[in-house]
Amino acid sequence: MAERQTAEQIAEHRVVSVQWQGRTKYTYYDDGIVKITRYKKRKVYWGRIFAALVIFVLLAAGIVQLIKAALTAFANDKTEIQVNSSLAATYSAEESAAEPAVTDESSAADSTSSTADSAAEPAYSNMNFTVCIDPGHGDYDKGAVTSDEKYESDQDLEIGLKVKEYLESCGVSVIMTRSEDVQVSLSERCAIANQGSADFFVSLHRNSVSDNASESGVEIWVNSNQPQYDTALAQNILTALGTAGISQDRGVKYGYSGWSDQNYQVNMDTVMPSCLIELGFMTNDTDNELFETKQTEYAKAIGDGIIKTAIDLGVCAEDGTRKLSEQLLSDSKANVTQQY
Repeated sequence: MAERQTAEQIAEHRVVSVQWQGRTKYTYYDDGIVKITRYKKRKVYWGRIFAALVIFVLLAAGIVQLIKAALTAFANDKTEIQVNSSLAATYSAEESAAEPAVTDESSAADSTSSTADSAAEPAYSNMNFTVCIDPGHGDYDKGAVTSDEKYESDQDLEIGLKVKEYLESCGVSVIMTRSEDVQVSLSERCAIANQGSADFFVSLHRNSVSDNASESGVEIWVNSNQPQYDTALAQNILTALGTAGISQDRGVKYGYSGWSDQNYQVNMDTVMPSCLIELGFMTNDTDNELFETKQTEYAKAIGDGIIKTAIDLGVCAEDGTRKLSEQLLSDSKANVTQQY
């Protein structure tokens, strides 16, 4: 009660003057009383201020981005409408000016030609290595024969020359064991590859079976020792042929048909990685049709498989630069001695 009376009494007095010293206020009354009031320094919360500024900046930036996105979407929609309208007008004009349609036969021929041309386009360039391509049989050795009297020796040469053409378009050096219908012994074929310092040897054949016309597909034969390099060559070619389109993938096989401990001579007496391709059965109608219609695709697939192996085994880089200083030798043929 005394405190309240004192406050009331002070309130009745007249203020004479007010003075400040720093944050202290001195109030002087006419009866000599001095009221002293101290004011605390207000705390500034800088952290909160900074956080608020950051949030404000982010919100402002977000709003700006939203506006930009909306304007861009609007502009794109407008452009797309204009382009579509232009294209529609162009197509309409072309259709109205088009000449009479060609016959189905001509159209099919053009389509086949276009497909073949695109399939022949090289996938690589400047590949610095050498491969020996060996079209099987030749001259009086006709090999297998189709029901309409087409000979294996001729078809081996056809596909061999196409493989050569494709590989050379990729920069690969190609040695042919034969480029025409001549007889070349198996020993001579191996000698041509070995003396030519070829990095790979690929022999081309077609298969046949006398008692089962349903047998079909592609198989590739490798030395019975199952060399890693030779197997890689065969598998890469077989995979590429599968992509090109074959009736059946019969797999990579080792040795000689019917005798796993024997070898085809071309897989035994060559020193480089080698394989023998049986490119479908001449006694199977489907395989014969595929061979006739897909020779260009098959040639490209065989070539691409060979080139992929050269890159995988470090013979050359993907840009074609030669990396191996010497001829590539098979890793485990009986007639090959590796020097380490």
